Amino acid sequence: MPKKGGNKTRINADFTLNDSANAPKPVGRVKKSVKPDANPVASWEDLEDNEYDVLEEIDTDGNSQLLFVKKQNSTHTSDEVFEGVVYPEIVWYLISKFVKPEDVGKFALINKATYAITKRESFWRQMYYKYCKNHPRLPEKLKIENSFVTYGLRQRVIRGLFYTYRKFFQSTLQNIECSPHKLIRRRCVSVWYCKLRSNWSIFFKLKRQTVDQKLSVDKINFLQELGRVDANPDEGCKVLQVTCLSLNEVPPLMGMALCSVNVSLTQGLIHQRVNLGFTSGICNGVQNIVPERSIVIDSVLNMNVYDWWHPRYPFSDTILPSAMKDEELAPVLRHDFFTPLNGHKYKL
Repeated sequence: MPKKGGNKTRINADFTLNDSANAPKPVGRVKKSVKPDANPVASWEDLEDNEYDVLEEIDTDGNSQLLFVKKQNSTHTSDEVFEGVVYPEIVWYLISKFVKPEDVGKFALINKATYAITKRESFWRQMYYKYCKNHPRLPEKLKIENSFVTYGLRQRVIRGLFYTYRKFFQSTLQNIECSPHKLIRRRCVSVWYCKLRSNWSIFFKLKRQTVDQKLSVDKINFLQELGRVDANPDEGCKVLQVTCLSLNEVPPLMGMALCSVNVSLTQGLIHQRVNLGFTSGICNGVQNIVPERSIVIDSVLNMNVYDWWHPRYPFSDTILPSAMKDEELAPVLRHDFFTPLNGHKYKL
């Protein structure tokens, strides 16, 4: 008996390169019924003359070669300008009330209006009242309820957020930078130490160098400076805390730049030894600088690096701008301070 079945139709089409050599996947066997290619490869006879430009290229040997370059569509030019919607500033001001602390940077990058809003006193006071006010962890020196000073308001609120805002506070507990090698090429602002129960802590305050930090008295407008919400004297500063067992003397290093850091083990392989090299010159972009003075700290227990916004950063009240010359630029160290006395070198 003949088999029952539907009518089968076969498609006879040409076998093209897209079915073998130009196929995206290896082809082991061609099917009996092959559908025609949706985008067949055009032959040279099918190409129009207006679609391509013929260019002649001559190489160094003097041989010429013809190149066929497809013409650009004149209807779509790269100089087209698409006009967008410009919202009034009041719209961005209302949206700023719902901006979270971790999204302030993204909000300021939207346009000029949002950037200007983040420079206003009302924006940071609103951020303070929403996340910092009456919080039990907020220190007394960071409270601004009864303060009408606008100078440095932004950095005070940011410091307060790292005490009160949960996401920021947890980041300070989990991510503590311990490597001092990233502080190279920073200039020392101050050095101090404090006595703990059974050890000592030495603090090095290092500031990122800028091209020109000198301010002329004639160019300073103190009324404008007093109204700067974004003023931050500690911008670009980090503090290196070195905790050690004993302390002899801390030499003055103000004005010198950190150029080398060496961390090794002591002879007993119990504690670390830190060798800090300082130079009085400028070491921007220069590597392998020979330090003018070296400080060796033995019996080191641990090292921590704190940014200016970290709760453990030694923060003092914001000082108003001064018209005096920046003392951080020139070294105040005597040339013969590190000269060995009686054959002994300074060692901490």
